[in-house]
Amino acid sequence: MKKKALKIVLGVAGIVIIILLLLPGFVKRYAVNNSKELLGRQIQIEKLKYNYFTSTVKAYGFKMLEQDEKDNFISFDTLMVNLEPLQLFKDKIEIEALYLKGLDVKVSMKDSLFNFDDLIAFHSTKEDSLNKDVEEESLKYSLSNLELKNADFHFNNQDIEHITNIENISFLVPFIGWDQEHKSNADIKFNFPRGGYFESKLNINPLDGAYDATITISDLYLDPFYKYVAKYAEINSFSGIVDSKIQIIGNTNEAVKSIVSGTVKVNDFKITDNNDKTFLSAKEIGATIKKIDYFNSSYVFDSFIVNDSYTFFQLDSISNNFLQIFKLDSSSESTEKVNQPVANDTIKNNTPNDSGLYYAVNHLEVNRGILDYTDNLTGKPFNYHLSDIEIDSDSVFSDSKWVDIYSDMLLNNRGTLRAKVGFDPKNTTNAKLDITIEKFVLSDINIYANHYTGHTILEGDMFYYSNSIITNGNIVSENQLLIKNVSLNNSKGGLYSLPLKFALFLLKDKNGDVNLNIPVRGDMNDPTVNVGKIVWNSFKNLIVKAATSPGKLLAGLVDGDPKDLEQIQFKYLDTIPSEKNRSQLDKLLELEQKKEGLKIEMVYYVDKQLQKEAIAKDEAGKIYFNETKKDYLKDEKDFETFILSKTAADSLDFKQSYMSLSNPILLDSVSKNNTKLIISNIEKYIEIEGGDTQIKVIVSDPKAPENTGSFPTLKVNFSMKEDESLETKKVEE
Repeated sequence: MKKKALKIVLGVAGIVIIILLLLPGFVKRYAVNNSKELLGRQIQIEKLKYNYFTSTVKAYGFKMLEQDEKDNFISFDTLMVNLEPLQLFKDKIEIEALYLKGLDVKVSMKDSLFNFDDLIAFHSTKEDSLNKDVEEESLKYSLSNLELKNADFHFNNQDIEHITNIENISFLVPFIGWDQEHKSNADIKFNFPRGGYFESKLNINPLDGAYDATITISDLYLDPFYKYVAKYAEINSFSGIVDSKIQIIGNTNEAVKSIVSGTVKVNDFKITDNNDKTFLSAKEIGATIKKIDYFNSSYVFDSFIVNDSYTFFQLDSISNNFLQIFKLDSSSESTEKVNQPVANDTIKNNTPNDSGLYYAVNHLEVNRGILDYTDNLTGKPFNYHLSDIEIDSDSVFSDSKWVDIYSDMLLNNRGTLRAKVGFDPKNTTNAKLDITIEKFVLSDINIYANHYTGHTILEGDMFYYSNSIITNGNIVSENQLLIKNVSLNNSKGGLYSLPLKFALFLLKDKNGDVNLNIPVRGDMNDPTVNVGKIVWNSFKNLIVKAATSPGKLLAGLVDGDPKDLEQIQFKYLDTIPSEKNRSQLDKLLELEQKKEGLKIEMVYYVDKQLQKEAIAKDEAGKIYFNETKKDYLKDEKDFETFILSKTAADSLDFKQSYMSLSNPILLDSVSKNNTKLIISNIEKYIEIEGGDTQIKVIVSDPKAPENTGSFPTLKVNFSMKEDESLETKKVEE
């Protein structure tokens, strides 16, 4: 009987042992054969083992296939889980160790659809069928020694045809428990293909969700991300090396309220356009993040420093290379749609604070920057080189009352620019701009000078001082322009045909310098107001006025009245210059000596008919004097009566009467003789008083319209000796 019982026990034990030995294989086959119903995808398992003494599950050669059941989605070499199954009777999951080796995950995306969307839908459907009104107890768990080793992650972005590979991921989590008092820590580190690495240290409290994390990136090369950037920009390359150390403190329950701090540095940053032209680069870009609070729209940087930067900026008539490269012209409409507020009250507690953006940069610095500027606005390429760009500012806060930014740079390897820009961050329509430019080489802008003014600048340096104040959008700008040693050549064309050469000649002082004050006023709130056009029009008007009214500029050199330098007027009967006339001639002779290179011409105009009438009246006056001994100029009424009595008063008026008393041939002869005498006497005077003067006196063409109604007048024309054609005749408003 005992032997029989023993046989039964041994038999049952054998059966149990056999069942236990076969159970892993049965479970493996069942899981594989029913994986679509259980997991939503077909799986494969090479081996499945269970150690009943240590409660250790081991799985080898696991694969979860893609929907097509051909390619692998997830696979791993070894999974080992050390369980405490008795804890399940206490409604607690306890894992003493979990070891996963050789995990390989392949994720792909196309048109915002991922290759795991079907799995999410599969499991979401089941979850939605549950009765969510049933209140569940909090899950109790204790997870120890969670280790991942030699894992690989592959992300295939089919939209840009690029695969990102992250290899050899490893981490160890010592403990996570539902009732633990201290944070669990999880460290992850993996190497980049070119020698850098990613490392993260995460401490999290499962009870309340509080966590802190440190993320370190060393020598991350940016060129593998080229295609991601190329999706939004017309570029040929995107490169650089990133080093960063970021600290994040927050709570998993309200992750959007996390606080970020740390440092970020990018070395050897460079982007090239579709022509392989570098348009943006920097040897080093560094930022020290003091605090980023996304939820409260607060961004505080301790420092932001850019060293050895390079920028290529190309302007055309309607756009520039940056707008074109980053597709900002065409994407503005879509950007507006993206930025439209979402009308959804259910996410109100998880959206950032809309009370306003706050930003702060304790120190902003740009060192040794370079900017190459080019445009083709005139039909010819204009290139300009700005180097040694230094920008510096402290305390750039959005709530500051005032912020000042300082800048220095070298202009085309010679000139210098210093600027101070001040503004009110809360109201950018209030600003102040001070600019000082010294030793700017004027010949650098010959393309513009030729195109707009029809002149070529041979040499000259410009010094420019500007003080501009903008108050509520209204600009009041005082601009002082000093030009030294300038010389120009006339060239054909010129959009405005400005008499620039002559105007600058007139504007030169005794030292050869040109000092100009160009005030600018305007309302920048008015979309029709263009500050550039205001400055240009002010400059253009100043040049035109200088060339068309030279007497006003030249009078100061001889302490004279501008009107006395512009014309010398005589009486019809004058044959010698009066004392006033001689004084005017003296001023012109003095001006010729003081203004080297000034050419002076005096053109004689007179209305011949009015002159003849004056001569005839004077001859009649002689008759009146001979018979009455009276001066006709003092007794005009008696003189008129006398003349009328000498002629047929019924048919002739007073003028006709005294004209009839003179011989027309004689009047013409006297008129011509008077003109010869006055011209001759003027020429003799300036020759005697002026010595080697080159002032010329010219008799105008009798048909010239200026003669009509004119007293005998010398109109003074000023020009430059080497410029025979008067530029004042070319003025075009």
